[in-house]
Amino acid sequence: MSETANYGLYVTDDSSEMVIDVRKKVFGETNSNMTKIDNILAQKAENSRYIDTVLKASAWIGSDSLVTQTLTIDALTDLQNGIINISQNISREQFEEACAAKLYVSGQENGRLTISVAGQIPSCDIPVTLILIG
Repeated sequence: MSETANYGLYVTDDSSEMVIDVRKKVFGETNSNMTKIDNILAQKAENSRYIDTVLKASAWIGSDSLVTQTLTIDALTDLQNGIINISQNISREQFEEACAAKLYVSGQENGRLTISVAGQIPSCDIPVTLILIG
């Protein structure tokens, strides 16, 4: 039985393999595909982290057609997967400003995340949370 290149999951198209052997390799309690997947997902979760930061009202740069702000995020790489959203402790005013701003990620590189405004430039600070996925 062959294995996948990235995670060593068992694969086969051998019709002569016994069903019991395939079942053990896919669903067994030891070194099966399911235990490998469970371990991989647990490691991803352990390596994930969140970062709270702020989009400062005074830090927006550019003209009306292109207004951006670049956050310095030490743990960020150019290929890092993740999510950014407004923080849970946002005030009503900040929430309304964030909605009106129509914020979106417009650039990512090692240590830097660029946020752009497609609406109104926020006149107050906007707290955001990044979740970097391990």
